Amino acid sequence: MKNIKFLIFLFVLSSCNQYFGSVDPDYNPTNQVTEIFSNTKNYSPVSDVYFGNIIFPKTTNPSLSMKNLNIVKVINSDKNSIVNFLNDKIIISRDEKIYVIDDNNENNKFEYILNLNKDEKVHHIFNYKNEIYILTNRSRIFTINGQNLNLIADFDIFTNTAPLINNELLIIFSVFDEMYEINIDDFSLSKKVSFSSKSSISVKSNIFEDQEYLYYLYNAGTLITLDKSNYSHIKNYILDDLNILSSLGIFNELVDVPFNYNEYLYFLDRSGKISVFNPISSDILWELDINETILSYLFSESGYLILMTFDKILILSNDGNIINKYYHEKESPILVFNIQEKIYLISNEGISKLNLNKKKEEQFYKNKFTSNLEIYYYKKNIYLKDNKSLFKLSE
Repeated sequence: MKNIKFLIFLFVLSSCNQYFGSVDPDYNPTNQVTEIFSNTKNYSPVSDVYFGNIIFPKTTNPSLSMKNLNIVKVINSDKNSIVNFLNDKIIISRDEKIYVIDDNNENNKFEYILNLNKDEKVHHIFNYKNEIYILTNRSRIFTINGQNLNLIADFDIFTNTAPLINNELLIIFSVFDEMYEINIDDFSLSKKVSFSSKSSISVKSNIFEDQEYLYYLYNAGTLITLDKSNYSHIKNYILDDLNILSSLGIFNELVDVPFNYNEYLYFLDRSGKISVFNPISSDILWELDINETILSYLFSESGYLILMTFDKILILSNDGNIINKYYHEKESPILVFNIQEKIYLISNEGISKLNLNKKKEEQFYKNKFTSNLEIYYYKKNIYLKDNKSLFKLSE
């Protein structure tokens, strides 16, 4: 029997060349690959692009207008500093201290000392019923009481992702893939759910929502969906479905949580892959791979997607066509932001005011910035925090 099977195997093997086609004797393989379905789209330049107000990742005040920027240092910070803006106050952590600064008079500043444990740091600052609360990465909660910071809860749950606040409920996520609910009125704790996460890098994500759901990026490869009404965990597989249906390959390092526009979710992978996907109908509106690392992005109310890479800024229309390219030539680009129709690029050396339509830098504001830069919009002001300082942009 074994001999018969072996003879059959030899017969099939000898016939493969005839069945599948022959190879010419002088054939030399090359590294060139011809794609039957291209993932890229043609560059369709538009002379004048007016993209309107930016709505993602952070909404910009439409009335914000600055013809010239003045970069003012507000206070020293460090790489672990947390900033929030509450009740006309700037609250910022640094080491074991909390600073409360009057937004209208930055010389009016109060300092509070935290009693932190080893490897403990401030994780989040929030406001509830006009009280300021400080949450640490070990889920201890402090509040300001006169000239002191009082410890009011100690849950000893390690967390390193942003919490969510829903009225009196504080939702925290542990490093062990668990979701907890804290009632701020009485500081009672209840475990909501355990979930499965994929191993990936940590991100400081925003929270985006549609009519029914909140989308929360636990890490760059794990997307959590919550019911908007009660913050309960919804077991869906949006990212898994996209990875099955996408022609671009695996999305495993998202730049930010996907955002909703016209019933489609925009997925941006740091590698340069972009997919516009409707998770209900499983329809992909369009996809594009720019084959460059996405460092920063903006998205406008008119559906324009602005991307910054290591050497250029691209503007994509709402049908996925690249309609504008600008080569910025900055050695260490960090992020882009906008003031009305103007795009500003922040690098380690300063801030560039760009005119993308005219393909030029209109003005450069010199200032040293480190990486790990974050941007905040508060009232009609813009604040920037890096590993060393908190800055305010004024006219």
